[in-house]
Amino acid sequence: MGNTKIIPRGFGPALVLVLLAGVVGGLGQWWPDGGSQAVQLTRCGALLAEAWEAAAVEEVLFRGVLLWACLSWARRRNEAYPRRASRDHRFAGLRAVVDPAGFAVMASSLVFGLAHLFPEGSLMAPGADIGVAAIQGVLKVAQATLFGAVMALLVVRSPYGSRPFPQRALSLMAPVIVHGLFDLLFWGPLLLTGGVLPSTYLTGNPADLVPLVITTVLLAWAVKSC
Repeated sequence: MGNTKIIPRGFGPALVLVLLAGVVGGLGQWWPDGGSQAVQLTRCGALLAEAWEAAAVEEVLFRGVLLWACLSWARRRNEAYPRRASRDHRFAGLRAVVDPAGFAVMASSLVFGLAHLFPEGSLMAPGADIGVAAIQGVLKVAQATLFGAVMALLVVRSPYGSRPFPQRALSLMAPVIVHGLFDLLFWGPLLLTGGVLPSTYLTGNPADLVPLVITTVLLAWAVKSC
């Protein structure tokens, strides 16, 4: 019957690290905002809806449409290259073949990371330290790229990833679930205690670099563990 698990074998440690990064990021958002307010249960419904909606939309767009488009392009390119290269060409003996899965994971994850430099609000706080804001920007892109890489690897290594549609869509179940849980852990502590989302993406506050560095390291470790 084959493997029908939605989470590929061996991904346990990587997913624990991803969720731990969500916890660290959530504490980093919550603590500077006060860190001791009572939980507002009325916000639970809105938080759940927003987290799962964002997870589903982003996974379908980046790990569904974009990832599979990159996979398809790389496979077609590999098939076409031998027909294009003439025998007397100086590079005829070189197999210029890319790994479709590796290319798709890297390309889609990088686009996902760079997309996080275009927030809904303003990019940088007025009067923010430019140097600190620049470091924040690099870390946020790295953080999102690494997170996207883990989600993409969940898809390409899923037992459903090589099946025809509509079964292939089941490979997105694990990324949607993990992404939703990550968002709940990342934004939950702040929103459930009465805090509000930051109005700017890059605060320029040196203290905000600490959770960013920790979460980036955890996500890099997660990618290495996949």
